[in-house]
Amino acid sequence: MDLQTLKVAARTDLGKGGARRTRRNGKVPIVLYGLGAAPVSLKAEERDFLHLVHGRAGEHAVVQLEVEGSPDLNCPALLKDVLHHPVRGDILHADFLRIRLDQRISTQVAVTLVGHSRGVVEGGVLDHQLREVEVECLATDVPAEITVDVTELDLGESLHVAQLAAPENVTIVTDPERTIVAVHVPRVVKTAAEIAAEEAEAAEAEAGEAAAEGTADAEGEA
Repeated sequence: MDLQTLKVAARTDLGKGGARRTRRNGKVPIVLYGLGAAPVSLKAEERDFLHLVHGRAGEHAVVQLEVEGSPDLNCPALLKDVLHHPVRGDILHADFLRIRLDQRISTQVAVTLVGHSRGVVEGGVLDHQLREVEVECLATDVPAEITVDVTELDLGESLHVAQLAAPENVTIVTDPERTIVAVHVPRVVKTAAEIAAEEAEAAEAEAGEAAAEGTADAEGEA
């Protein structure tokens, strides 16, 4: 897999004030660290960074960083953390971890559901509980996502991490007992047998009431 390139530049305006000025100039403040090297303050064009995180790999992308004017700092890196504003949601800061392409890394991968659950068709509620799993693999083998087909998932059933099909050369390290998705039976949903029983009971009650009214009418006429 070829790594996506993210062009960055050195950032000399540091501190909280410097980070604010960087963002006002349409850049995202970045810190690159790892592999025993000193941390480096960088910045990327906001549009380029948004294009990266809105891609299939999202906020756990593996990229090739190209540092303007400092080719010795160019390296593959894993997007480790993205800090968002708690209210506005815009990006405040990002951390990248230096990696080696010949060493396995640990990262999060999105779990995507596909298909229309049989249980949902019957009136159930789909509960997607686990949206990411942790995997270990080479950076070039990190999948964009892991898909789960929920077509055969019925009312009251669930799928767990142990049932995921890991891509080749990828190890899923998340607890295998964790639930990924479940189909719950809402209180308002009743089975066909329950509905038939209630309808029969109602019909029997109506017949009983009609018989009682007929007896009362006959007695009154007598």
